[in-house]
Amino acid sequence: MASEPNVRAEVGSTVTLRFADGTEQALHIGESANADDATLITHDSPLGSALLGRSAGDTVRYRTPAGQTTAEVLSLGDAS
Repeated sequence: MASEPNVRAEVGSTVTLRFADGTEQALHIGESANADDATLITHDSPLGSALLGRSAGDTVRYRTPAGQTTAEVLSLGDAS
């Protein structure tokens, strides 16, 4: 799904990322976590908060238990 130039990530967005290790994954930014849904991240998690307001092409930096890492925003879409 291609992103429009001024689309920004927000709660409800689906964000496709390329992580520092080269893997790609589509994740949904939500308000609450669901242990059964590995593609859902909360808006207040380190990655979720780093993504808010970002656009396709942006690189975000966030904390993991192993330390700082980065991910590139490849595309954005809504929950539909």
